[in-house]
Amino acid sequence: MGKGNKAEMLIAICAVISSIAAVFIAWDQARVMRSQEKADVWPILQLQHNTSTPAGGALYEFDVQNAGVGPALIEDYLIRIPGREDTRSFDEMVRYFITDSLEETYGLPAYSNQALRGRVIRQGDSVRTIGAEWPGAEGLERDFLSAVQSFLDGTRQPAEVFVCYCSILDDCWVSTSAGHALRPIEVNSCEALPDIVDQIVPHTPISPSTEESQS
Repeated sequence: MGKGNKAEMLIAICAVISSIAAVFIAWDQARVMRSQEKADVWPILQLQHNTSTPAGGALYEFDVQNAGVGPALIEDYLIRIPGREDTRSFDEMVRYFITDSLEETYGLPAYSNQALRGRVIRQGDSVRTIGAEWPGAEGLERDFLSAVQSFLDGTRQPAEVFVCYCSILDDCWVSTSAGHALRPIEVNSCEALPDIVDQIVPHTPISPSTEESQS
């Protein structure tokens, strides 16, 4: 091989290397830009149980707040109550948490609620999915706080809420009220939320008494 051919081959090899490097740089820049775009519109939903005892009464509320930097498009949600079928009824969750233990003595609370599925929550906004309030009564504050404490100290297993939502770029996450998973979990989509929830909190067996009451 002559010197001219060697030079031409060297130039060709350098051109190929330069092309590969250019492609890699372009791919890396696109990846960085994509990550930056994702961060610029990343919604972060925080799920909060709130309880208080105003004027000797009792108040329970469940809020979904967007603490991120972009709108959250609520695609689906699910409530997992120990020993029961999964549900989307916040009323049923409140009954499990509070109402079942107070109803006989203090009656049913006054409910207020807002729809969650299909909603868009802007940055800094929140949705109160449900509120349940009992007016002041003798012994209510004590019994209400006792019911709440039974979940805080582990005597009873709490119900957990899972909300699947997406950003305007169609990146999706699941936020949960479960204490061990405070950060949203990134998912491919919200189409199989029950399967995703099974990976986070395994379903407890449905108790026979619950099945009978639902039949």
